[in-house]
Amino acid sequence: MVSEGKEHAIQHLSKAQLAFIGVLKDVKGGIAMRSMPPINHYTVTFENIKRLRGNISNTIVKYQYQQSGKGLKMKTENENEDQARQAAEDDEVKEPKEGDTYLAILKDEENIEILVEINPNDINEIIQSAPEPQAVL
Repeated sequence: MVSEGKEHAIQHLSKAQLAFIGVLKDVKGGIAMRSMPPINHYTVTFENIKRLRGNISNTIVKYQYQQSGKGLKMKTENENEDQARQAAEDDEVKEPKEGDTYLAILKDEENIEILVEINPNDINEIIQSAPEPQAVL
């Protein structure tokens, strides 16, 4: 799921081996597989990429990203209509949106593991606040 905020970005960046910040230019997506909950698969294209961690190609701007879809909460016998409606709203999944700025944590050069929506004004603070990940020996 797409998370958001400076604190989440710093937390994830401090553990990342491959990461960049960029503006999401294009999102193409849909349900990837029949599962419960559904898995949404996206092909995302970024621009204005600032590489932060690892050796990431300068020519790759298109990545794959997957996240759980809506969990499809069901009303239980003990819930009233308001409780059921609130549970469904709480079950909403934040999806990547074109034009927003994201910190992307990568599994490898082509696949994003974590997306964190950030305010462009927080970029310098995020970079300065996130310690380098510890080397694995």
